[in-house]
Amino acid sequence: MNKIEVQKIQLAIDKANNTSGVEALEIIPELNDIEGTNRFDSIEEKDYLKIVLFNAERGKYLEEIDVYMKYHPALIDADIIFFNELDKGMIRTGNKDTALELAGRLSMNYIYGVEFLELTKGGSRERKVPGENNEAFHGNAIMSRYELKDSFLIRLPLEYDWFHDNQKRLGGRMALFAKVRVGNNEVGLVCTHLENMTSSTGRKNQMDYILKQADKHYPDIPVIIAGDMNTNTFNSNDKKDVEKAYLDFEKETDRIYSPQLYEEIFQAVEEHGFDYTNANVKGKLTRRKHKIGKDDLLLNLDWFFVKDMHCHQTNVVNTIFCNKELSGFQMEQSEGIEISDHNAIVLKAYFKKN
Repeated sequence: MNKIEVQKIQLAIDKANNTSGVEALEIIPELNDIEGTNRFDSIEEKDYLKIVLFNAERGKYLEEIDVYMKYHPALIDADIIFFNELDKGMIRTGNKDTALELAGRLSMNYIYGVEFLELTKGGSRERKVPGENNEAFHGNAIMSRYELKDSFLIRLPLEYDWFHDNQKRLGGRMALFAKVRVGNNEVGLVCTHLENMTSSTGRKNQMDYILKQADKHYPDIPVIIAGDMNTNTFNSNDKKDVEKAYLDFEKETDRIYSPQLYEEIFQAVEEHGFDYTNANVKGKLTRRKHKIGKDDLLLNLDWFFVKDMHCHQTNVVNTIFCNKELSGFQMEQSEGIEISDHNAIVLKAYFKKN
């Protein structure tokens, strides 16, 4: 997907001023297209898939991500990797096509979909980075050792309009869908990133839409939904709620370790036949939310929801670079780097025998 013409972006901005950042995509429909490659097709017949989910926080540290995926014992030989928050043509990440570069490094097929066309350089610190954006895309990706088939993108119900945020954007939350075939087994894959700037009910509205589409397109095959579900148990668009959260999390540790008690999406996925209990490490911590002058707020945001497969060997990988955790490779200059503010999670999903 190429850089969008300035005149076209301005027309979309004009429309967004009177509607929303999502409706403005009518002017730029190509932002709903998917890009990617299918250069590889493993012929290995297995009775399971090793799955990784990683919110890569823009893809700032591609070399370190590559090394961790290849040499961390918990991550090595992943069959499917779901990535959230990958940039394409953002100056904050060197204007790289991070999905394309990662797929090449990892020798995997990939699809990439744009969540947002960024109208600034990003957050407050990122806006100070010298230089200008190129394509200015930010989105999600699925990478696979097997051919990715019948891929498509859906826009989720609008629960927060980022066009009116300081981090001004066109577009909105979305989900990527694709299928892979492993021997005689076919699996539906869904990668998404739910809204943080809304309530539990808002996130459930988005998940309900995903589940409806999964039921429609994958009625008779196993399905894996993965992503940063932003199950923080509060509304990041409510300043009082955010301030209160730091106090609540000290007293109500279930908000960290058992967000399913507060977030409505968990009941929704269960009602559609998805397993989250066995698909995830119980009480895992996957997000370090940094706050100046305060300790990090630790959250449990990243999830696998799995239907019609057996879930085993779940794991969480801390993404503060640690050479001692690597097998067969050292990268001393990266020791202590926070590759992302999210940890990676891992799962082996086994096919049910007929």
